Amino acid sequence: MIMEKTTQLYDKLEQLRIKLDELKKNYQKEENKTNNCFKNNPYEDFTDFVYSKKSHWEYFKNIDIALYGRRIDKFSCDLKQYQDFLVYKFIKEKIPAGSKILEIGGGNSRIANYFKKYHEFWIIDKLEGIGSGPREIKNQDVKLIRDYIGEFNLELPDDYFDFVFSISVLEHVERDEKTLKNILKDINRVLKKGGYSMQCIDTFIKENKEIRNPIAEYFISKQKMLFKFKDYKKISQNVDKLDLWYMSKKAFIENWLPHFEIKKEYGEIGLPFSTNLFWKK
Repeated sequence: MIMEKTTQLYDKLEQLRIKLDELKKNYQKEENKTNNCFKNNPYEDFTDFVYSKKSHWEYFKNIDIALYGRRIDKFSCDLKQYQDFLVYKFIKEKIPAGSKILEIGGGNSRIANYFKKYHEFWIIDKLEGIGSGPREIKNQDVKLIRDYIGEFNLELPDDYFDFVFSISVLEHVERDEKTLKNILKDINRVLKKGGYSMQCIDTFIKENKEIRNPIAEYFISKQKMLFKFKDYKKISQNVDKLDLWYMSKKAFIENWLPHFEIKKEYGEIGLPFSTNLFWKK
């Protein structure tokens, strides 16, 4: 009887192994079809991707179909969609199948929904609905930790994750030094040595073309990044000349305006673009 059960268990494990090998092969095939933006770049220099650019859309072809099942127009999409595409490209090109990934504040994550069949996927999110976020998630096949990053929740193991990322999340956190210090420390705690962190943060160009993002600036000042970028001065002085992509008025009206309790005009809070922080532990 014991031998029979052992044989059955072995057969099931073998079937799972075969299925996993098949998934890895399919994953590799899909990756080879993509327009690789980092194929010859070991990702040790992220300078070209520190902020959202119009030229990046060349690399995002067909990702919209994979993630959303429909076409996305860069002139009418919001920051989260741009950030989704950038994170997708990084995972596809640089994170091997079977890796451990943590999304901060993922909620009903498009990234998790796509990659959970290829990776061990975790989400840390208290699901309090902050920033128009969800209170429940539909991604049932991920490991959910109901908490905030920076709280040092022991359900998140030390030195465990190959990749930790966030999409339009950190701009909602408190901006005092203690909070930001704890968030940075907690991310580095759960990253394994050699693991990567990508934090995509909403940033705004004011009417006077001033750009400030105290959260990104704090992280850059405290953490060694894999890019050359000190502050926003060069961007603010050359907004009209740069290859800078920011949300259009159409996208603002369709995607953001309905969520504001106090209605605002386009540009009143600043023109939104993405700052993308990137480092390796």
